[in-house]
Amino acid sequence: MTDDYDNTDFPSEPVAELRGHKDGPIHIVRFTADGKYCITGANDRTVRLWNPTRIDPAYRPPPAASPAHSVAHGAHISSQEYYGRPQRPREPPSALPMQTYADGHLHPIHSVATNSSSTVLLSASDKTLLATDLVTAQTRQKWWGHVARIEYVACLGGGEDSNGDGSSGEEIYATASYDSTVRLWDARSRSKEPLMVLDQAKDAVTCIASGKESEAQIITSSVDGKIRTYDLRTAQLITEDIVHPITSFSISNDGASIAATCLDGIIRVWGLGDDISVRMNSRKKIFQKLHSSHKSNNYKVECAFTSNNEYLVSGSECGAVVIYPVDSDSGDNNRGMAKPPTNPATKLQRHTGPTCSVATCPQKSRPWLLVSASYDGTAVVWASRAQHDCVLE
Repeated sequence: MTDDYDNTDFPSEPVAELRGHKDGPIHIVRFTADGKYCITGANDRTVRLWNPTRIDPAYRPPPAASPAHSVAHGAHISSQEYYGRPQRPREPPSALPMQTYADGHLHPIHSVATNSSSTVLLSASDKTLLATDLVTAQTRQKWWGHVARIEYVACLGGGEDSNGDGSSGEEIYATASYDSTVRLWDARSRSKEPLMVLDQAKDAVTCIASGKESEAQIITSSVDGKIRTYDLRTAQLITEDIVHPITSFSISNDGASIAATCLDGIIRVWGLGDDISVRMNSRKKIFQKLHSSHKSNNYKVECAFTSNNEYLVSGSECGAVVIYPVDSDSGDNNRGMAKPPTNPATKLQRHTGPTCSVATCPQKSRPWLLVSASYDGTAVVWASRAQHDCVLE
């Protein structure tokens, strides 16, 4: 179900579910770097690869009771159901499962990612980072060194090497942990020692991302309420104090804005700026505060920009997926005052437990595609109203 805000270019309709994990929470969902597939990590200690836009031919939906049978057993049905008017099925089909990765996973999976060429799966099993071949499911490498659970994994830059064999080029893998550190790992080295340890955080590090493609920057968030930007070229550190504990953040695809989800129930959006010296010497200007439709006071809840940067998607403790329009004029707001959104948020209801993880398709041609995962053990594929009937090939 959605609110009355009438728009068709953002994800708003459930088109499929990712069925296959055993009972228990699905902690994390991500798209592969190329945007073709998605991956989930769950409490059953497996990672699964899916094609979210194809139907599993082996899935058989539960039989629907006829209107006469429902009436005879005292069930309430609508007049549309009784008189046979066409309706969309209540139970979405299953998306196509592609692969299951279980080797080396001895604990529930809380973070997954792929390398930039979508050939290597990165997954965290407690304090260990695993790199697994996405096609063969063979473990390539393991790294360890954290003294508490890894909360987030990411691939920072790089790509395929000159051999064109899908290997890892100059890629750097990053892990963030409850031990308050970020560790950087050389994807091509057999060494178990990290390239660098970032230990400036005073509490658990919850998220990592690289800066703009032209900049050698690493951005992290922490429960200590700070966003830290490490400029590797100039050896400078920018610390932006949000005050409230940060559970996740997302950077817009043009690199101009950042949105941080905080445990006070507010998502704060502000500009990153082009000049690092300006960010170091000026006060952060938050131009949007989003809090009308989601709840994030007790659980880690994620947010993500759509690939066209027009919407910000958020999970919620109430089980909803919330679509917030991003103010296109926010970058021109020089007064440093947070502006209310110009359009109302849209709340999507499908999950019955907290929606902990959301992922938007990185392809610029598919800003209308979204996947969400919940502690109720379900993961849902969402598409826009315009693409609902043609997204499943």
